[in-house]
Amino acid sequence: MGFGTDSLRYNLWKTDTNQERLLEPTEMRAKPISALCFALILVLILPAQGWANTGVVYFKNGDKLTGEVKSLEKGLLRFKTDATGTIEIEWDDIAAVSSDQNVQVETEEGLRFLGHLVRSEEPGKVTMVTRSGPFEIDAQRVIAMTPIKETVVGRFDGDVTAGYDFTKATEVKQLNLGLDLDYRTELRVFSLDFSATTSDSAGADSSQRHSLFLDYRRLRPDRWITTGTIQLTRNDQLGIDLRTSIGAGGGRILRQTNSTHLLVESGLLLSRENVAGGLESEDSVEAVGTVRWDWFRYDLPELDLSTTFQLIPSLSVSGRVRSEVEIKFSWEFIDDFFWIMRFYNSSDNKPSDPTAEKNDYGVTTSIGWNF
Repeated sequence: MGFGTDSLRYNLWKTDTNQERLLEPTEMRAKPISALCFALILVLILPAQGWANTGVVYFKNGDKLTGEVKSLEKGLLRFKTDATGTIEIEWDDIAAVSSDQNVQVETEEGLRFLGHLVRSEEPGKVTMVTRSGPFEIDAQRVIAMTPIKETVVGRFDGDVTAGYDFTKATEVKQLNLGLDLDYRTELRVFSLDFSATTSDSAGADSSQRHSLFLDYRRLRPDRWITTGTIQLTRNDQLGIDLRTSIGAGGGRILRQTNSTHLLVESGLLLSRENVAGGLESEDSVEAVGTVRWDWFRYDLPELDLSTTFQLIPSLSVSGRVRSEVEIKFSWEFIDDFFWIMRFYNSSDNKPSDPTAEKNDYGVTTSIGWNF
């Protein structure tokens, strides 16, 4: 419908001496509605209505909060309000959630639903409106909620860490930096993981341990995933100037709840090692198997323990086996800020440089910030 004066003459009513009558064309022309003004009103009003991410959290005690759903992970719903900013609410304390955002909900069984959240009339249920229609899910089976943002920037999530350690007795100094960054769509997760550790001590050369991982994960039904990776690593202790690896594989999430997460993966790596000491580069094909177990607790103090074990037997060099172990313990002491202690161990029973160490291990501590 147009917005000229003639097209509206039969659509508006006014009250005159308690009687309703149609406005006459002459009266309409006396107070014309400008199309430009109408457009400006739309510009000012529609963004506020169409872009606002309004959600409501209904508590079991009868209270409620209005704001924006940020995420549900590890038994905590991150919820942002104008008055409090982003707060964390224990999932067990929530009776219902509604949101007009585009939210992906995942269950313990690996089922994923994408749609809008509406308040359930039945306690203990999460109700979603999807393209296929409404679905009702047992709230105790829900382990993740991820808003799928319309903007590219809104789909990023990550944390940065930095730490410095000094031991006076041995005059050992250690600096470590880290960055974890995730970009998520409905079915895909792109991750960047960077870490750098530099150690220096009196009377010895500095030692560097750097890694950069770029990972791609395609989420499949029934908790299956397919993966692709590019890895760049340097380890002075093991005699590696640069190891470049490209790989692909797959795996399955064996268990995921609001307190634990267990993942197994396997695949192949094509690797090239640039070895210290002027030795020739070495190409190899390797198999890789990974087990990752996470345990977390959302009761104060909030704790997170992550253990990753990788076994990497070479298919090119008979009898050569590498392994990677990482154990991380983190404690959130202020909202979005956490203290982390990390133990790592890298081993290679047949390093390319025969004079290099076969094992490298250490402990780092740092402060991190989630964003």
